[in-house]
Amino acid sequence: MRTGLKGRSVAVASIVMIVAVFVGAFTAWRSSAKPVAAALVASLTLDPGQFQGDTKQAYLVAQQHPELLAQMHCYCGCEQHEGHKSLLDCFRTRHGAGCDTCVGEAVTAGKLADGGMPIDQIRDALRDRYSHGG
Repeated sequence: MRTGLKGRSVAVASIVMIVAVFVGAFTAWRSSAKPVAAALVASLTLDPGQFQGDTKQAYLVAQQHPELLAQMHCYCGCEQHEGHKSLLDCFRTRHGAGCDTCVGEAVTAGKLADGGMPIDQIRDALRDRYSHGG
């Protein structure tokens, strides 16, 4: 009978060890994925360090909040002449650097998001402010 108890103890210890290895591997993978994800997000836009003032701030917003700008419409007309699908597209190239509307929208969206405003309200605020060329 003691042999059976010893065998169960070894089996339980083995299972605990396997689970610990998997948890450790998952934790290591998860923490190493963060720098990769950050690098991927940063590659979505041009380097903000190339710019100054509000333009630099707009590219920073695009880099830090790509999921936000991807949900915003750009009101400069670039969807027609550049083929852009969202405000984020303006900051994948130098287009955003030469457009006061794009810069204004991105900076405004970033400030509103950092202030805790929900995305649908940010979208409405940008439409109210920029859809008439302002």
